[in-house]
Amino acid sequence: MLRLPVFTTLLGLAQATAGELHPRNVSVSPYFNAVSDFIDNIQDQIWPINQEIHENPELGWEEERAHQLLTDFMQDQEGWRVTKGVYNISTAFVAVFDGDANQAGPVVSFNAEYDALPQLGHACGHNLIASSSVAAALATAKIMQEKGLGGKVVLFGTPAEESLGGKIRMLEANVFTDHKIDVSIMAHPSTSDTPYAITSSTDRLDLEYIGKEAHASASPYEGINAQDALILAYNAISMLRQQSVSTDQIHGIITSGGSRVNVIPNLATASFQIRSNDEASLEVWTNRLMDCFEAGAIATGATLNLTMRPYGYANMVTNEVMAKSYAKWFTGVGGTLPDPVVDKLREPAGSTDQGDVSHAFPAIHPFFEIVTANGTVPVTGPHTTAFEVASGSRPAFERAMRAAKGLAGVAVDILTTDGMMDDIREEFETQNLAKRLVKSLYIQRR
Repeated sequence: MLRLPVFTTLLGLAQATAGELHPRNVSVSPYFNAVSDFIDNIQDQIWPINQEIHENPELGWEEERAHQLLTDFMQDQEGWRVTKGVYNISTAFVAVFDGDANQAGPVVSFNAEYDALPQLGHACGHNLIASSSVAAALATAKIMQEKGLGGKVVLFGTPAEESLGGKIRMLEANVFTDHKIDVSIMAHPSTSDTPYAITSSTDRLDLEYIGKEAHASASPYEGINAQDALILAYNAISMLRQQSVSTDQIHGIITSGGSRVNVIPNLATASFQIRSNDEASLEVWTNRLMDCFEAGAIATGATLNLTMRPYGYANMVTNEVMAKSYAKWFTGVGGTLPDPVVDKLREPAGSTDQGDVSHAFPAIHPFFEIVTANGTVPVTGPHTTAFEVASGSRPAFERAMRAAKGLAGVAVDILTTDGMMDDIREEFETQNLAKRLVKSLYIQRR
């Protein structure tokens, strides 16, 4: 459900490094060539699956075809144990590759998304997410097997990301915990490249105002206008925006407001999505908006019924140790990245349930630029027709494979670099402490 801004690639330290590295430069890692060559060799096997998913979009919780394609493919890979329909989630799956049983090692995991958008198909490019995660998981397992490494590689099939909270449901079912993962890795197509997904915390709500019908000309004073209540609340929100920071957002639609022009409407309904920097600021922003909704009811005498939808999303927390590893590998395979100092100053945009995973486990969620069949970046970002067309192109798939090399590189670094997992855990704990401090400050402000 990400909708991402186009931002100009800045010539900074990371990009300068990219210019110095040849796409086959083993200084990135002793395993660089092995990872890169493996993905180059397997991508023609993944391409038909990518296209089949793209050309047959399925909504969240209904991804039966994609689920079958991906699990059948993984079952054909040597050494992988595949479980379909895990934890009573019919379109989720888990594929596990075990390392050397005589050695301890981290459990590195990848998330594959494959649900589509209503009316828009794969306008968020989840076919590319599935492809990149599959390729990265297989490449990591290959290194694990060839080098006799301990640990595990786990590929999760994570359905229903588009506003339905598939990963949150999997978190609640202890899918990730039961598999004892140490890190969570995935990437998302975009109109630019960055190791850092800076996303908002978000909630969605549905509301209705119930009034009282009356003849609009003969006896309007006998009615209670539900439509007026909703319009008043909508206008109150519009005025509130002037006194709100840019990262506090709300957008919505009016879904009904009366059916007969000469009758005072007795029902008006709407749906809204609320976003803010993080969980603490989202709570404060939501409370301010609730006053607007209640104002509509108070002013008109209508009754307000408000329902928060389940599975709101938390903001993404990127693990810096993992992000630096991704940047090293991504630039090593020829990618360019913005200056990280400037890049991390971006305001949040969009939301994802990988954010919730990142609050439970160290995680990354890089964005990778895709292009159309003629090599140009889509004129509009995710959740648009132009992006849907681009996500089905061979050049976009090749960009996904390049990102997959970066994702696999992170996992391989974790499995082969002494102390890296300790550094990742240390940063994760530091980030959790910072979140607690921020939350306490917001509580004090209230």
